[in-house]
Amino acid sequence: MSETTLNRRQLSDLISISAGMLRLKSIEGVCQTTAEAMVKHSVFARCVVSLLEPDDTFVRLGFGGLNAKEISALRDMPKSTLESMQDQLVKKFLIGRSYYMPHDQTDMQGLESSKKAKGRSKTDNQWHPDDFLFIPLYNPDNQIIGLISVDDPADGLRPTEEILLPLELFATQTAAVLENLRNVERQQEMYEQLRNQQMVVLELSTPVIQVWEKVLVLPLIGSVDSARAQQIMENVLVKISETSASVIIVDITGVPVIDTLVASHLIKTVSAARLLGTKTIITGINPEVAQTLVHLGVELSEIATRSNLARGIAAALEMTGKQIVDVD
Repeated sequence: MSETTLNRRQLSDLISISAGMLRLKSIEGVCQTTAEAMVKHSVFARCVVSLLEPDDTFVRLGFGGLNAKEISALRDMPKSTLESMQDQLVKKFLIGRSYYMPHDQTDMQGLESSKKAKGRSKTDNQWHPDDFLFIPLYNPDNQIIGLISVDDPADGLRPTEEILLPLELFATQTAAVLENLRNVERQQEMYEQLRNQQMVVLELSTPVIQVWEKVLVLPLIGSVDSARAQQIMENVLVKISETSASVIIVDITGVPVIDTLVASHLIKTVSAARLLGTKTIITGINPEVAQTLVHLGVELSEIATRSNLARGIAAALEMTGKQIVDVD
């Protein structure tokens, strides 16, 4: 089989694998698949795929053609830095888009090769067991995001551009898949940060305050949607459990609109508090709100109500056997 035919078949196989990697959900899975494909569909018997971390060090994530002992040894080795690798990946070693480093022109150290070195003259093109070959992984801005290191070619020869071209095209596809997964991870992190910030805002906007022994106050300000209503109920139930409160005052003076949704949430909160043995007083019901509740058919006959917070606190203290008295 000619080299051209072999490269076409090799390229076809690698493209098929890269298409399959689009279904993978983890960066580690893509790196491992890449390393195994490099070994299976190239002349190289060993492969390691490393990715650049935020701290500018390379972490080894994919291994092909290596046994457990060799993988363990690699993981125990110090991590290479981007700066140190850029010092090594220089133009004189460039073949295509890859870097081939003869052992006698670099001080890099790696795993001991499984093959013994053969004597060679200055004119031959034999691969030495201590030679290095790196295929960089680039992002769309042509920045290195990882490295594919291959070793122990079956033909025992130094690489050529023709041999490396299919592997470099495969590396380009791998880099695109990895960048896509990393973008997804970044979006998920941003979503989690936003969700956490929203939770903080909800907690700050639904404070449950203990104003007296066994008396709590929940001042509501602003609109109440489903998410905030759920947070209100959770905060109320947690605070009741922590304080063994007998009464909770829900002040709705600052709620601009009372509609069916808000009324339903209020009733659910009152019912949940009652299950824990806590009575509820709703304050801040002005004439307009009262009319709205009547038109909506909201039943508040079993719930104590007061016109303002001051009267609500006075009623709560009475419920707990206390009262407010004037002091001369």
